Amino acid sequence: EVRFMQDKSSIRFFLGSNTKRGFISLFDELKDPFGSNKLYIIKGGPGSGKSSLMKKIIKVLERKNHNIEYFHCASDPNSLDAFLDHDLKIAMVDGTAPHVMDPDYPGAYDNIINMAECWDTGKLTENKSKIINLNNTISSCHRMATACITAATALLDNNMQTAKAYVNHDAINSFTDSFINLLNGCKTGREKKRLISAASVGKVVFFGDTINQLASDIYVLLDECGAASDLILSKINQAAAFMKLERITCYCSFRTPEKIDHIIFPSKSIAVTTSNNFHESKDLGKVNATDFMIEIPKSVQEQMALHLKKARELTDIACEHIKRAKIMHDELEAYYIEAMDFSKVDAIYDKIKKDIF
Repeated sequence: EVRFMQDKSSIRFFLGSNTKRGFISLFDELKDPFGSNKLYIIKGGPGSGKSSLMKKIIKVLERKNHNIEYFHCASDPNSLDAFLDHDLKIAMVDGTAPHVMDPDYPGAYDNIINMAECWDTGKLTENKSKIINLNNTISSCHRMATACITAATALLDNNMQTAKAYVNHDAINSFTDSFINLLNGCKTGREKKRLISAASVGKVVFFGDTINQLASDIYVLLDECGAASDLILSKINQAAAFMKLERITCYCSFRTPEKIDHIIFPSKSIAVTTSNNFHESKDLGKVNATDFMIEIPKSVQEQMALHLKKARELTDIACEHIKRAKIMHDELEAYYIEAMDFSKVDAIYDKIKKDIF
């Protein structure tokens, strides 16, 4: 369980995840040079205090009751990759691999925070071969995780395609139309792209509470094969795009950006979300996907059930690879922590704090 920020007002997402195409990053979503004030991009190695620095800044902002969005690391949910303060209109992000970020408007909007100034290169050079070996092992763990996710998704995609032949389009259109009618009076604005689940350390992590925080009226689509929910969410998103409505679009973490799993309209406090074997939503206004399907033959159902079971097993193996990568990452961090001068980190923190306030 994620231990960090269990406060009831915490809006938590991921901005990147291992998908069937490898690591996909949505970190550019944090860039808003015209609509916000500053973007701080932190550079530095593992264990150089990037996440800790963010948490220290956040503590100050939380004391002032600021409206904050937290973005966790899919490879270590207790670690932060970024945060967004909606009151100050600032964002801070870990701009290192696999979600490398560089400034577009250096100094004017983007500010680089360089944690590399705080380490002793000599100490790191002494451990060069160990650091290289650990880095390579971590990369190979993530490659294995991606291979498992790709195989799992192939089975899930097959199920979705199969099920699309049994969809009742009239029922889907009727539900979609009535949902779109509920969006009258919704605020116009930009679409924000997010992830709310990810294959993570030993298990799939799902920030279901975020949906409950942002919406009180939640339509949950129980859908194991994804055919009905895919059509419904695509149609709702197209209509919302046409109406230029402000919304949070959350993708299936394995199929980013191809399949939408959840859409939240915070200004109307309404959401439509998918509940399945990988992320189960709470018992709120559940709509069973079978309501949108015609009877699937038993032999086809059995085949799909087998695919789903295998996809689940492959996902579990992917999560084990990510867990192993995390263990190696902790070892790697130890070399950097040993080489860090944390009094210099404190000086960086003081400088940023002064800059922000």
